[in-house]
Amino acid sequence: MRSGSIESPSTVIADFDGSEAVRAGEEFIDELPDHEFRIPGQLVADATVREVDHRFGADERMVVTAVLLLLEEG
Repeated sequence: MRSGSIESPSTVIADFDGSEAVRAGEEFIDELPDHEFRIPGQLVADATVREVDHRFGADERMVVTAVLLLLEEG
């Protein structure tokens, strides 16, 4: 494995609309820290959830903000 240089963190916002999608969002949150990402030319050094906005009711919705710390391969 080649060493990389640290880039600034990248923010990912995922929007889960509806009760089924919200369940998928909950799984996303649970699995994010251990997920193995495949981003060409990048290594993901860390992935964390920064914010979750969960709205209940007839129009249930969850917006998850995650931060990825990337290392540039090369």
